[in-house]
Amino acid sequence: METRAPAVAELRLAERDASAALARQFTRSTLGSWRSPCSHDDFVLAVSELVTNALRHGHGTPLLRLIDCGDRVRVEVCDDSPLLPVSHRVSPTGGLGLQVVEQVSSAWGASRRRRGKVVWCELATPPSGDGV
Repeated sequence: METRAPAVAELRLAERDASAALARQFTRSTLGSWRSPCSHDDFVLAVSELVTNALRHGHGTPLLRLIDCGDRVRVEVCDDSPLLPVSHRVSPTGGLGLQVVEQVSSAWGASRRRRGKVVWCELATPPSGDGV
């Protein structure tokens, strides 16, 4: 059995609200170029939530990284704030983002980096031979 290196795609985002839309577009385009056989909706939703959180609660220019691991795609969003995310009570103005990420992903977490942090999640992809 041949082992392949994971495909990686990165996008540096500006610190503005329009960056979430750009991240969603980048995710759809990247998954399409990887010929991912599954619906891209959950991936786009997770990316949107993580990027929006980085823009609202982090600082510096966020970096979106998508990693195709074969049976799953790992989504990472890095920013320069060392403060790790905390799930808040849902209110009319927010607090739902991490709960959404938890619902659509098989795993998620956050860790500090040398500068800032990375918040990540993983979403399973079906086998490519399923006829989709």
